[in-house]
Amino acid sequence: MTMKSIVMITALFTICSLVSSQTYQKPDSVIPVEKAKYLNQNLDMYLSKNAQYPQNAVMKEIQGDVVLSFIINKNGKLDSLAIVSSPDFSLSTSSMVTFSKIEDGWSPAKINNVTVDKKYLLVFRYRVYLNSQPDDYKRSAQKYFEKQKYKQALKQYNEAITDNKYDFELFEGRSKVKEMVGDLEGAKQDKLAAINLRDKVMVFVNVYAIGVTRVERRVEQRGFNNRSSH
Repeated sequence: MTMKSIVMITALFTICSLVSSQTYQKPDSVIPVEKAKYLNQNLDMYLSKNAQYPQNAVMKEIQGDVVLSFIINKNGKLDSLAIVSSPDFSLSTSSMVTFSKIEDGWSPAKINNVTVDKKYLLVFRYRVYLNSQPDDYKRSAQKYFEKQKYKQALKQYNEAITDNKYDFELFEGRSKVKEMVGDLEGAKQDKLAAINLRDKVMVFVNVYAIGVTRVERRVEQRGFNNRSSH
């Protein structure tokens, strides 16, 4: 038999999530706006435990953001669940299956203590890391900021926002850096972006496939093993 070098991949799924604040209020405004809340359980923890990275997508290194939209109506009912954008059908299916298991049990959004219909976004961020770990841009940027190394901090925030444009904290952080370097208009725009994201994004969930490769000399043999870790 012909001897060949093959790559064996062991994928370790690490799923984490970050949920945005449950309250929102515009600056320079006296109108109190309360975000809808899921009452049955911690929503980000539930999604973290149940989100799955499809194995075929991992093997093909398919990644990207699946953005879902839905409405919590004034009666606290979830309505109009839909896919806004997605890089792949299997990732869309996985995301829809996970979120469609959510049962009724919402408190609706309120404006001036009056319940209203409100549309939200839910983002599943699928990423494959082969022989590497996810970059912690936020922590790196904060360290540079504390050391007053604003150029490096700005670079880290720019890279972070390129990778995750749904995290309002990144825009808030970059706004502070821009203020320090004198980019007041840029700081203002980032503040507005942060307010918008805090308001419209209910949850974003990071779904990671972290893998290592090793080359072994085997005879026409390929192996793949995976498990989920929460």
